[in-house]
This record gives sequence, structure tokens and C-alpha cells, in this order.
Amino acid sequence: MPHLVIEYSANLPGFNAAATLAACNGFLADISEADIKSRAVRHEHFLVGTASNGRGFVHATLWLLSGRPENVKQALSRGVLEAIEQTFNKPDDLDVQLSVQMQDMERSTYSKAFL
Repeated sequence: MPHLVIEYSANLPGFNAAATLAACNGFLADISEADIKSRAVRHEHFLVGTASNGRGFVHATLWLLSGRPENVKQALSRGVLEAIEQTFNKPDDLDVQLSVQMQDMERSTYSKAFL
């Protein structure tokens, strides 16, 4: 059930999306390993603030079924951020922001089929 979407700016040539997804999935494996669905999206067109260059970002959104306590969500957010940091090589010429957002999926409206 966890869905992880990692978005990143195209000006990060050393960003290894596959390694980052693997590190995050490894951290999240305790939740429900076979149910983790993760993907990375590279953004060609982006701005960070008003600067036209010199800045980049990596942002993860972790979607989970609703009902988890706040402290669990905080720990998951920190763990995903740490997994991203472990695989990230910051370019010398860029200021890069790493961030994680937790989102609830409503249990009453989430549907899933196994094929």
C-alpha cells in the first residue's frame, strides 16, 4: 500500500534514481515489502524560488493508508529523508533542497486488486 513518488530537478546529473528508490524501499520494507510501489519523476522545467539557476531539489511524497499515529509518520518521514541523503551526491555548484511529505490515503476509498 505505500506509494512513494520521488521528484527531482533535471539539473542533478549525479542523482541516481534507481539507487535512491532502492534505499527508500529498503527502509520502508518493514511496513509491507511486497506492497511498496515507488517511482521517480525527473522535472525538466522547474524553479526553486525565483532563481533561474544554481538551485535544485529532490522531493519525496509517501502515501500511506490513513490511521497511523503522528509519531509513526514523523519517523517514516525522517527515515525516507535519511535514505535519500545516503545516496545523494550534491553538485558543488548547486544549492539543493531535500524534502519529504507524508500523505494519507483514505482507507474507505482506497481500492486494490491482486492479479
